Amino acid sequence: MSLAHAQDGSLPDFDADEVSPYRRRQKAVPVRSRRFARLRRVLRWLLFTTFVLLPVTYAAYHVAEFALTSRLFVLNSAADVAVEGNRYVSKEQIAEALGISSGPGRARRTRVNMLRLSLDKATGVVESIPWVRSARLTRAYPHHLTVRVEEREPVAFVNVEGRLKLIDREGVLLERPEKAAFDFPVLAGLDSRLSPPERRSRLDLYREFMRQISSEAAPSGWVVSEVDLSDSDDLKAVVVRENKNLELHLGRDEFGERFHNFLALVPELVKGDVTAASVDLRYGNQIVVSPQPAAADDDRVAASRPGLKTQKE
Repeated sequence: MSLAHAQDGSLPDFDADEVSPYRRRQKAVPVRSRRFARLRRVLRWLLFTTFVLLPVTYAAYHVAEFALTSRLFVLNSAADVAVEGNRYVSKEQIAEALGISSGPGRARRTRVNMLRLSLDKATGVVESIPWVRSARLTRAYPHHLTVRVEEREPVAFVNVEGRLKLIDREGVLLERPEKAAFDFPVLAGLDSRLSPPERRSRLDLYREFMRQISSEAAPSGWVVSEVDLSDSDDLKAVVVRENKNLELHLGRDEFGERFHNFLALVPELVKGDVTAASVDLRYGNQIVVSPQPAAADDDRVAASRPGLKTQKE
């Protein structure tokens, strides 16, 4: 290296054979045998399989076999089923539907294992009971099942082929429970030819009628005995008090006001000694009264407050 180059700050120039004192020393690269590395990986996998995987798999298999076959996880009877929210459906009925009960004198049914039980299918089975509107099932290990049900609410009686059955607001027919008493009117006009939406529509009309007259019906002493829903534009109700009964034509709306008009008319009927068979309240203040056939064959009495007017057709 020349002194001139060192003084003017330029880089020193080395000959090709000369070794630079500033060059870093290269690290030694360890050389491993590929065959030895592969053998070590195989050995590691064999040890893991032998001492970890196989024992865990073996233990899991026997645990699963024990859980699926052990009596500890079996629902044996209705005593293993807890039912909440029920009034009309008994615990025995629900257990019977699930196939986990045995009645006196019957062969014991197949036991139901908690771990094999499909909650979705079991929920569908419980909801197939007519009185159950919805259900929710929860496991309680080791061998208990909790069933929370929402039951249907009946709103009236219906006459089905000479038998009285209950009906809920959705139009579902229900058998009367043995230990339950209901005080509902008997509905007509809900035959099987009606579509489900039409049946629900007529039931909604009935429920609205009962809601609107509830505040005045009970204090007045008049009890709704029957309701005819065959004409969707004219709800007809048979009301009873003591030994008197009348058929009221109430249309399809303003039930509360029309029933109030009927109650205001009753003193006029008694005062005029009119034995009425039906009262048509669909025409505002003009009330049409049809007398009993024994009193007049085809007479029709029209009454508008404050007085009672009689007219012949």
